[in-house]
Amino acid sequence: MLREFALNLLAVTSVLWLIFIATRFSRYLAQAAVGNIPSEVIFTLLGYSSLGALSILLPLATFLAIILALGRMNSDNELTVIYACGIARSRVIRNVVLFSGSIALIISLLALFIVPNALADRYALEQRAKMSADTSGLIAGKFKESRDGSWTFYSQALTSDKQEMLNVFIELHKKAQPLVFRAKRGRFEIDATTGNKYLILENGYRYEGLAGEHNYTITEYESHSLLIEKGEEKQTRERHRALPTLLLWERGSDWDLSEVQWRASAGVMTVIISLFAIVFANSGPRKGRYAGLFPAILIYIIYSNLLGVTRSWITKGLMSPLLGALWVHILMLLVLVILLNKQHIRSQWQQYRQRREAV
Repeated sequence: MLREFALNLLAVTSVLWLIFIATRFSRYLAQAAVGNIPSEVIFTLLGYSSLGALSILLPLATFLAIILALGRMNSDNELTVIYACGIARSRVIRNVVLFSGSIALIISLLALFIVPNALADRYALEQRAKMSADTSGLIAGKFKESRDGSWTFYSQALTSDKQEMLNVFIELHKKAQPLVFRAKRGRFEIDATTGNKYLILENGYRYEGLAGEHNYTITEYESHSLLIEKGEEKQTRERHRALPTLLLWERGSDWDLSEVQWRASAGVMTVIISLFAIVFANSGPRKGRYAGLFPAILIYIIYSNLLGVTRSWITKGLMSPLLGALWVHILMLLVLVILLNKQHIRSQWQQYRQRREAV
């Protein structure tokens, strides 16, 4: 049984992973086509993204692997023969717990420690790639206009690593008071917390107003920051997902604790949802081996959505972090116990009704 589980897990994980890779590759390719990121970093970003997706794909892959293996054994009457030979159902449950528990340990290690580091590296690489894309489009000695047309940029030359610009000129298109900057050096920087993109100018002059008027000013500066693009909420969430688990635990805010519980829930969910496969694999006589696949997927969607809703509630302060995702796991365990003992509960109910009718 463990061999069947492992082979199915390898096959299902490969299919899900290839689907994810194809989707993410097309997204990065579209960004590179419009000049948001350089094309040479696509495969590096793809590697970080695929590693970060394993903690999400493996619970579903483990669940599907067990239900496919047990479904085949049930349709081929192998489980019937196993039970007829005196092997108890608890032995099958023990094998499922052993396999899913081993995978859950790997998932927990990925979700709590490895994936945050991979996401942090991906986030840092994306920010460097975006800055490189902004400067790589600059041609020495030619003007370049921003995407929204709000400013015009000029750089006489770029440094060898293409991260800084020399002899920079920039004009902000304002109707009231024109604003012009001149600097010896300039570079782009992105705030890691907010995701805001800044243009840092060093050793230059700022010209504000119309020449010849009384309010025309010339200011000399050593360093001047210009907000080029405000960070989106999505960037803030991605940055938070990339923070180390120990740091989130030490900070202890509702948002931080919700992220820790979300990561820890991946391993717990893997074991509990895998036990549901025992119920749905026994689809009954004259039914195909995939008859229980639809309700199994439905249970997985309900489980994962409840965890997601709980995460959102904790983040917004609507639920105490002490309760957290614990109620979701307890609820699913109760449903699991009822389904595993469905025959016993039904027989007890029938006996109870018969006794009442006799009375």
